[in-house]
Amino acid sequence: MNEYLTWGGAGILLAVAGTAIIASEIQYGLTTGQPMYVAYGVAVVLATLITIAIIAPSFISRD
Repeated sequence: MNEYLTWGGAGILLAVAGTAIIASEIQYGLTTGQPMYVAYGVAVVLATLITIAIIAPSFISRD
């Protein structure tokens, strides 16, 4: 099996799972007016997008 697909897919899955978990923090920050919770959540979402942008190109077949 392709290592890039295995480990890259695991990395992306972990990043997306972290974003899903942190979504409750963003919601809590928005409902209570706590900007640090929102900022932290936005940073996690941004890190997930950067992770996907870095790892996704390795999925392209280089045959």
